[in-house]
Parts: sequence; structure tokens; C-alpha cells
Amino acid sequence: MKTIKLLIIITILIITSCNESEFLHEVPLSFYSPENSYVTYKDFEASIYNLYFRFRDDFYLGRAAYGHPSVTVTCSDLASYDTVADKLPDLLTPTGTMAYTSYWKPCYRLIYDANVIIGRSELEITELTPEEKTKIQAEARFFRGYMYKWLADIYGGVPIVLEETTEPKRDYVRASQMEVYEQSVSDLKFAAENLPAINEVDDSRVSNMAAYHALAGTYLSMKQWDNCITAATSVINNPNMSLMTERFGTRVNDTFNPDFPWASGGDAYWDLFRKGNQNRSSGNTEAIWVLQREFNISGGGANYEIECRFNPRTWRLKLYNNDGSTSTLIPYPNTYYGGRAAGQTKFSYYFYSTIWNRSGFDQDKRNADYNIIRDLKVNNPKSDHNGKWMFKDNLPIILESYTDTTRDWYPFLAKVSSMGDHPKEVWVEDQTVHGSITTTIGPSFYTHRDEYEMRLAETYLIRAEAYLMDGDPDKAADDINVIRRRAEAPDVESSEVDIDYILDERARELILEENRMVTLMRLGLLVERVNKYNPFFNLYPHQNLWPIPYSEIEKNTEAVLEQNPGYN
Repeated sequence: MKTIKLLIIITILIITSCNESEFLHEVPLSFYSPENSYVTYKDFEASIYNLYFRFRDDFYLGRAAYGHPSVTVTCSDLASYDTVADKLPDLLTPTGTMAYTSYWKPCYRLIYDANVIIGRSELEITELTPEEKTKIQAEARFFRGYMYKWLADIYGGVPIVLEETTEPKRDYVRASQMEVYEQSVSDLKFAAENLPAINEVDDSRVSNMAAYHALAGTYLSMKQWDNCITAATSVINNPNMSLMTERFGTRVNDTFNPDFPWASGGDAYWDLFRKGNQNRSSGNTEAIWVLQREFNISGGGANYEIECRFNPRTWRLKLYNNDGSTSTLIPYPNTYYGGRAAGQTKFSYYFYSTIWNRSGFDQDKRNADYNIIRDLKVNNPKSDHNGKWMFKDNLPIILESYTDTTRDWYPFLAKVSSMGDHPKEVWVEDQTVHGSITTTIGPSFYTHRDEYEMRLAETYLIRAEAYLMDGDPDKAADDINVIRRRAEAPDVESSEVDIDYILDERARELILEENRMVTLMRLGLLVERVNKYNPFFNLYPHQNLWPIPYSEIEKNTEAVLEQNPGYN
């Protein structure tokens, strides 16, 4: 009897005993892990926020000469970077860091993060409603599609990865460039059809308009003109979208100051770039996607150092006094004189002169002396020339050395300058010259405003290019003239519109907003335009595409990751 009872007990224990693998599987309850990080809508929202953080800081925070964002113009027809300009062709090699760190690494990092979000949103463990899942996936796919478009423009065909990578993988192969564009279209179409309307999102988030704008750009790369026109028209004709054609915003009532008249503005284009004017919540109906930055706020990000990179060191510019001694233009860096700039990037003659001579040099307000500052008033009581203008009064400016002529002075742009908006923390105590700020590296370097990633003016120029390529120069001219009339520039005739004219207009309107390098690469014109308009270096014929980073080829031991032609 005891034996029977013992057998029954053993049988019950066997039947009811736990699954050892389940028993040993630990589910953390007090900290985040892969098992519990993607459950609630709030969890997924946090991961979506990280995509914005990654995009902003990976692509708009770097300080390297040929890293993003400087590379968008320094590797183009528009500008060169101080002393290393001639090294660009040799920096752009498969073994160099430029091809890997500027785009390949950050693009694929965003793709990986997007894939994690998309894949985890399909798991049964999530508490997402169907509507929440669609919204989360649409936002993640927007970023993935946007990155694949960039990768295809820059490298040609690249590996397409659509799932979370959970273990080492060494057998990547390149899809064709067209297949990568098609993946971008698939993602961006899903985003365009499922993201909220632009008037239903806050200033920090992408909307259906951002997706349609990006989709139009991908169709342009694919030479699908009709599809591009349709996508762009979805943005242009949306009742929530319109160009800002009248003065608006935080600085519209500024009192004119004759000491620095360029800091008072004069048109809506100038107003577009003043602090507090970028977002739709401020009344800006031209903004499509704006990258958010907040000074001294946790998570606000370090500000884009566009002012430091692209303005001259006016605070170091010297003039001869009457007795042969020297004095500076201003006693300290000045918020109204380009800030505490480093004078590292100088624009090309093509930008300073050629495009404006083709546009109505004295008529186009984007070239007005308050938008491109070509002369400055001496504002230093210790100078014999205080109150006079450098060039109008033919002052003895010291422009004798390489440093003088490439870092201390060149015309600069109001659109990249804070113009009175540096925080009070960096203003010096001595305000004998109003607007004086510290030389200390930090906030005095920054452009203190949010940054456009997409603006309606570009959508018009995307559609204009599609119309031109589709054989309708009249409609192309119509779209271009919408932009030009805002600037009070003469209309362009349809007979004058070709791809060079559109590139001119993109430079006039979108300097330091568009990714100029990518624009030229998608057109196959990078080498031609750089060699024609940027005298500081020549690109080699094969450099219309960047090389696949050798480190990626070397690690890919189980398949061949082919290199682009011309790179050894």
C-alpha cells in the first residue's frame, strides 16, 4: 500500500512539476530589460523620442571638418573648411573615418532602432491598441525610410535590413540602389498614410506632411516625376501649409539700430531664422519639420554650432590706427556681429557672387545687406575709425595673411546668426559696446534657435525640378517664382530654367538648410560641380558615390559586400 501511495505521489509531482526552462527564465520586475521595455504605449513613445534625439544629435551636433553637418556644404560647390580643404579627396577613402562616421554609422544606427520598435510592436506582450501600433510603426518607418533614401543617394546600393539584429551577422549583401529607394518609398508611403496631420502634432514630431515631403524627394531620386509631383502637391496644396510672405514673429517690432542695421531685419525671410519663429505654434505655416533645441534644459540638447562654424571671427579682425598701431573691429565677440565665431568655413565665389548675379543682385532680398552681411561698422571706442564702415569708408583693414583673409573676415549670413538672442549668461559685464559676449567656448558658440529639417520652400523646388524633368518648364518656372516673389526677385522665364538654375535657386533659398552634398550626389553632379565651383580641391571622377567603409567589408566574412567602383 505504501508503495502504491508513493507511486501516486511521484506521478502527481511529475505531472504538476514546473517547466525547468520557464522556471529558470527570469523576468525583471524592478528594472528595464528587453523583456519588459516594450509593453505599454508609453514605453514605445520613449523609444520614438530616442529616434528624434539620435537624428538631431548625430546629424546636427558634430564639430569635425568633414563630419555631419559641416560636410553637407564643405563637400559641395558652396563652401570649404579652413585649412584642410585640399585634403578632402584623400579623406574620402574606404579606410578613412569620413565614409563610416558621417553617414553609414548614424544612418544604420537609426535603422536598427526603428527596426527594434517596429518588430517589438508586433509581439503579443505589448498592450498597444491597433491604432497605437499603427501610429508607432508609422513614425518609426518614417525614420527608416528617410535613412534609406540618404544611404542610397550617398553610397548607391546598400544592405537592406528590416528586422532587429539580435546576434552577430556576417553575410550582408548589397541591394541595388533602386531596391533601396523602393524600400524608402514603402516606408515613407506607410508613414504618409498613417501619421497624424500636421495640425495635430506638436512642434517636435513629424507629420503626414513631413512624410509626403520626404517621399517626393525619394521619387525625385528615382526619376519618377509624376509620383514626385503628386507627393509634393499633397504638401503644397494642404490648407495648413503656406509660405510666410509678411514679416512675423519675435523680432518684427525691433527698433532700427544704425550701429548694426542687419540685426533689425527687413523681410519675412530674415524673420524665418530668428529665435522663437521656427515652429508652427509661433504662427509659422511654412515649417514642416523642425528640430527642437532648448538652452539649459535637460534633454534640450547642445545647440547646433552653425554660427561658430560659418561666421568669420569678426572679434579678431584688426585695423591700423592713424599712428600705425592696431585695434580690433569690436572689443569682444558680439551677438550682433556674428557671435563668438571660429571662422572655419568660408563660402565659395559661386555662392557669394555667381548665383546673385543671375538673380538680380540688388533686387533679391535674400541678398540684401541685412541677410548677407558684406560690410560692418567699426564699433570700438579704442579705434581711430570708430563709427565708420570697413569698406564703404575704405578703412585700412588688415587682410594680409592666410588667417586674416580666410577666418577673420568674409561676408556672412544673418540666417545662421543669433543677432541679439545669445542668452544673458554669456553677455559680459562691460557693455560699453552693446551686445558684447564672452570668448569662452560653450553657449557663446551656439545658434540659439530651433533648426529646420524641412521647409515648404524646398517642397516647391522639389516639384519644380520634377516638372522640369517631366518636360514642363512653364510649371517649373511657376513654382520657382512663388519662392522668388517672396524675395522680391525678378521672375524667371521658363526658357531660363534648367537644372543649373534650380541648383542656383536652391542655394539662394536653402543655404545651410538643404543637404547640398546629397542633392548633388542624387543628380550625379557632385564631382562636376565641386571641380567647377570650389577652387580649394578637385574630386576624383569616381567620387560621385562614397565608398563602402572597408571596416564593414572586412567584418562581413560570410558574403561579399562589394565596393563601389574606383575605390581600392
